[in-house]
Amino acid sequence: MTRSPGLSALTRRRFATPRSAAIVIVALIAFAAFVIAAAPRALVGVVRAEVAHQISDMPAISRDLSASLIGVPALGIASDPLVTEGWDDGAAGVFGAVGQLMADNRASLEPALAPLVADVEFALYGQPTLVVPQELPADAPFGLVQLLADPRQQQSLVLVEGEWADPWTGEGPLEVVLSVEAAQTMQWEVGEQRAAPADPGAPVSSGWDAEAPVLELVGTVEAGDPDADRWAHLPTSLTATVFDDGNQRPRATSVAWVHPETRAQLGEIDDPEMTLWYPVDGGAAIGQEPVALLSALRGATSSSVPVDETGQLRVRFQSEIVDVLATALARANSASAILAVAAVGPLAVSVALVVLAAALMIRRRRADLSLMSARGAPLARLRRLLLGEGLILGIPAAIAAAVVAIAVTPNDAGPLPTVLAVAVGVVPGLALAFTLRPALLERGRADMDAPVRSRTVRIVEAVVLLLAVVAVVQLFVRGIGPATDGIDPLVVAAPLLATVAVALIVVRLHPVPIAAALRVARRGRGVVGLVGAARNLRDSAAGTTAVLAMLVAVAIAVFSSLVLATVDRGAVVAAQRDVGGDIRLAGPYFDEATIEAMLAVDGVDEAVGVLRGDYVTVTGPAGRDSVQVTVTDVDRLAAVQRGMVGALPEGLITPGSDPVQVVESTALVEDLGEGQASVVDEPVDVVGSLDRVLGMSGSEKFVLMDQADYAALTGFGFFPRTVMIDVAEGADVAAVVAELDGIVDGAHSVRVLEESTAEIQASPAVSALRFVLFAALGVAVALSVVALLLVAGVSRDARSRVIALLRSMGLDRRRARGVVAWEFVPLGITAIVGGVLLGAVLPLLVVTSIDLRPFTGGGGQPGIAVDPVLSGALIAVVVVALALAVVGGVVSARTTSMATVLRTEED
Repeated sequence: MTRSPGLSALTRRRFATPRSAAIVIVALIAFAAFVIAAAPRALVGVVRAEVAHQISDMPAISRDLSASLIGVPALGIASDPLVTEGWDDGAAGVFGAVGQLMADNRASLEPALAPLVADVEFALYGQPTLVVPQELPADAPFGLVQLLADPRQQQSLVLVEGEWADPWTGEGPLEVVLSVEAAQTMQWEVGEQRAAPADPGAPVSSGWDAEAPVLELVGTVEAGDPDADRWAHLPTSLTATVFDDGNQRPRATSVAWVHPETRAQLGEIDDPEMTLWYPVDGGAAIGQEPVALLSALRGATSSSVPVDETGQLRVRFQSEIVDVLATALARANSASAILAVAAVGPLAVSVALVVLAAALMIRRRRADLSLMSARGAPLARLRRLLLGEGLILGIPAAIAAAVVAIAVTPNDAGPLPTVLAVAVGVVPGLALAFTLRPALLERGRADMDAPVRSRTVRIVEAVVLLLAVVAVVQLFVRGIGPATDGIDPLVVAAPLLATVAVALIVVRLHPVPIAAALRVARRGRGVVGLVGAARNLRDSAAGTTAVLAMLVAVAIAVFSSLVLATVDRGAVVAAQRDVGGDIRLAGPYFDEATIEAMLAVDGVDEAVGVLRGDYVTVTGPAGRDSVQVTVTDVDRLAAVQRGMVGALPEGLITPGSDPVQVVESTALVEDLGEGQASVVDEPVDVVGSLDRVLGMSGSEKFVLMDQADYAALTGFGFFPRTVMIDVAEGADVAAVVAELDGIVDGAHSVRVLEESTAEIQASPAVSALRFVLFAALGVAVALSVVALLLVAGVSRDARSRVIALLRSMGLDRRRARGVVAWEFVPLGITAIVGGVLLGAVLPLLVVTSIDLRPFTGGGGQPGIAVDPVLSGALIAVVVVALALAVVGGVVSARTTSMATVLRTEED
């Protein structure tokens, strides 16, 4: 006697029919839930990492909250002794009141900004004052000192020789301390006294000014940490800046430290000013909400802060971090929008494949379901049974995937993504319940008649097409929105609707060439083409989903290649805007001899100095304005920047023309209008306009002219502080930079185009973009393979019946595989054609709707860039993968035995 199977065995047997479809459903639901739950959290992390990356790379002088004050604030003690704890002796009684006000201001910062901001630092210093000794050596420069005091100067410096300065009472020598390098440059020995000359016009021979204090150098120092950020905020302190125009004795300017009480005693005698700054820790930004941080920074820089008890004397702190943070946030949000566009396709395919797998399960259980229906089970009860089974398959998988997503992505994106991820678990139940239709419970041949689509299906398809058209048109009409406002839902919805719409159109056009092939086959004698084409037209139940999956795979390949090429091109453009040449040096004044020495370096093709000159009055048809002049050798600059986007065209300006030829900035042309113009009341010929001079920062309003014309118009000399270098092709850039460093005398900075480009491409936003686009491509290819295997499973019964009957009539195995190939090959060809079309359309939507300017350093919205190698490689990978999948589908589409099929038909 055979025992009846228990409940557990019946349950296992039920869920194992078919087991492959159940596994596919669980895997797809887990994948979709994981992506929905993890992606928003991961994008939050990308945004924060991008912000921290951009802020950390900023120099301190640009990153810190800085302010300056002309004059002396109210000096005195602090109300809270903790404010002055650790200060130098004597500093608390002088600077304590200022320190207290700055500590109170720091305490009022918004919570998003407060963890990034350290205690205030400040210094009070006078304007450069010329001092000379009794006898100045012939080779010694004139010395100009700025008498400076700050609360922590003795903690930041190391005494090398002599002693620290004592307070000055107004009588006797005023003691000062210089850096070792500054003292050597000025040739000022410890113990030597200097004072202001009686006649500044004859400083060497006129003696000392009797009313000016006599300065005595009592010590020399060096920095405890020469790389500390504080030195960037102070005037020339560790070295003396030497200015030599060749017409008179050089002048060396440096800070001279004095005791804080001395600085208070001096009062307004040397027109003092105060610099204040809050050090900002860029690395701490990764733990803050970027939008809140940007808002807090704007709040901190938009209002003035009192520096005396009356509140009449105020300063306003500024930081370039505001613009950098806005750009970083815009870049991260733009990358997030692109990633969302790339992700919606695979997610939509996953859901569609769940529906296809549900159809496979229903077809495999058709006999059981028909029997239950014949014995009185109503359709509603069967659907409830399938709904419960689908929920058992989907809900646990969705919950587990959401938990894993939360575990691997630490950033919080709110509860909505998790709720949506769990809700995806309902899809299998709904798919199973609504896939069951009354026609499936009846015995019939689905492959004997051409498919008839219901009115509801046609209405749904028309609505989808209409929504796609409306969404795409809305994007084109509205244009680019601000990139700092997060992801616009329309930016995601429009590509998704466009993808589905293209898939529907492709599916509707798919039968056209097959019908033509069928007409040709009818006139021939072969059976493979006739039967294969006829079956493809009559039984295309799984075609829409398969075409959608394969189409998305090809589209993502094209989309990824175009977007990556556009972003990479944008990085190059942004680096060109920043550097302005293969190498840019900035620092001291570069004379003609230094630039010529640079030209002599092996590997340097061209070198040109660029000067941000004085402000001049420019008059145009619509008014006048005071703008800064950018001065250079225009022919050399055009040669250095040849081939760069937005560079000065060669031959645009002819030096020495009458009238002088100039180029105005685009912003200045918009303000003053086009037409006749004048500079310093002299007529000029405006020969063109530029958005900016590559490699130069500053106001968006400027006038560019040749150095010879600048001298003729203004009478000023040409002393550039920026040099741009064009490196020969194949030269070792690092070796060139090393030689240039040896030529430049004094502190300077170097920017290299290749390094700047690599920095932009290495940002977290760009790295995440690259990773996700390639990951989406891999997922789409995998889903295409799954789709083909599911197609093979869904159409197995009809295929088996046809092949078995044909083989009973003498069809061999080779031609049987040809009939099966007709089921898959047209799907692949159709998907490739439609995918290439869709892949070319999606980037146009991205450029139209997503602000890509953060990837190009500003300027205009970039156009689509094409990398033939990358595009060809990605498309080839997808085509090969789909071809292998088609072959696998043909091979795996096994048919049942001829006897089984004939016996089933007999029954």
